[in-house]
Amino acid sequence: MTRNGKIARLPRELREELNRRLQDGEPGGPLLAWLNALPDVSAVLAREFGGCVISKQNLSEWRAGGFAEWQARQETLDQARELTADASEITAATDGRLTDHLATVLAARYAFALSGWNGEVTEELRRKLRALRGLCQDIVELRRGDHSSARLNMERERLEREREKTEEEVVAHFERWARNPQVRDWICQDWISPEERKRRIREIFGLPPEPPEAAPPGDDESNPVKPSQTESDSIKLDESSPIL
Repeated sequence: MTRNGKIARLPRELREELNRRLQDGEPGGPLLAWLNALPDVSAVLAREFGGCVISKQNLSEWRAGGFAEWQARQETLDQARELTADASEITAATDGRLTDHLATVLAARYAFALSGWNGEVTEELRRKLRALRGLCQDIVELRRGDHSSARLNMERERLEREREKTEEEVVAHFERWARNPQVRDWICQDWISPEERKRRIREIFGLPPEPPEAAPPGDDESNPVKPSQTESDSIKLDESSPIL
């Protein structure tokens, strides 16, 4: 239900704090003094109610309306929290098989009802079996829901296993496919070396080519004939030559 009163137009956090103070039993006088002194409240009142302050009547109407609805919501939330806690405890105590335990209890009730039966169908027996049959239908519905949930979980797990298996098969197939030399050549046809990549990047940004790396000191590979070796060979040649 949408409310249009002064308090209903206040920001949510202010309404929440007001409701908590009302819940704690704070008197109306201090509450009105606190509300009307807040800048946010004054802004709302000036904008939408001509600056009229929140009155005792406004607070009384809020107690019977917005505050009562807030209390009902809080009670519902508290009940939901309690039910959640109870459900967790019951699930732990029954190992997640509550409906199975209920079915066992019902079967025991049937056995107890028929344990002293002498074969005569009395009104008392009909009444007991009628009550058990109603319980049986309720438990069957509950178990049907559990079984449907179990089937959904099994189907979800099956689909997940198939997905993982499919991914593994795709990877294995790609590995076999990549072993083919023609396929490797096709994959690498646009591949360039790191040196070529650097050269292209420098060309794109208008940078000069990198200078060739200088040969390390003492590296005479570019001159296979060393001066000392030439001089030595020349001396040897002169010594072996005949004296004219």
